[in-house]
Amino acid sequence: MYVKVSEMVGGSADSWKGAVQSAITEASRTMNNIVAVEIVNFTANVEDGRLVEYKANVKIAHTE
Repeated sequence: MYVKVSEMVGGSADSWKGAVQSAITEASRTMNNIVAVEIVNFTANVEDGRLVEYKANVKIAHTE
């Protein structure tokens, strides 16, 4: 089986899980058969001492 891997960044106002799901949802618009996701890094934006946006750098594996 041939697997292709693409890197993406997802964002969410609520959680890192939401950020990962955001990246998968966006990827599924153009990629078929997503089979796995690898979390590369978690980051967040902070304003006035509060987390305001969660971000996840992910690698998404899919078949064609």
